Amino acid sequence: MGKSIQQEIEETEKKLLELRRKAEENKSEWLLIPELKIEVEINVHDKDKSWDDLKLTDREKDLLTAEQCIWLANSKYAKELKMDGSSSKDDFFIQQLFNFNRKNGYIARFDTYSDYADLNCDWDSGYSGSSLWVRFCRKKISKCKG
Repeated sequence: MGKSIQQEIEETEKKLLELRRKAEENKSEWLLIPELKIEVEINVHDKDKSWDDLKLTDREKDLLTAEQCIWLANSKYAKELKMDGSSSKDDFFIQQLFNFNRKNGYIARFDTYSDYADLNCDWDSGYSGSSLWVRFCRKKISKCKG
């Protein structure tokens, strides 16, 4: 027996999300962070969209961790990534710190202000704000010598 129409729709939606992800990665500018063996999107994007709108549950592993945010905010890369307090309009989603919060539907974010930075891990996944964006990271794949 063949797939149901609903199954085909779900598979097609997954493929579309993957294609959108690849297209976004191709047009983004990435900053190599050799100390962490990752690349980070320099600019945040998708302003004023919620976690739910962006379907980030499926891509949470592509977001920065709290530990990476702390390291970056205290690093030489902070200014270029606007994680140094120079902008209060470049806050972004991060991976949830606590499994308990994730299980209960809470999401996490990194915020900077002119006089402090903050990690919040109890936000509603349906919230969207004019200062909340997305910034992805990815493991740096070293080039093979051949």
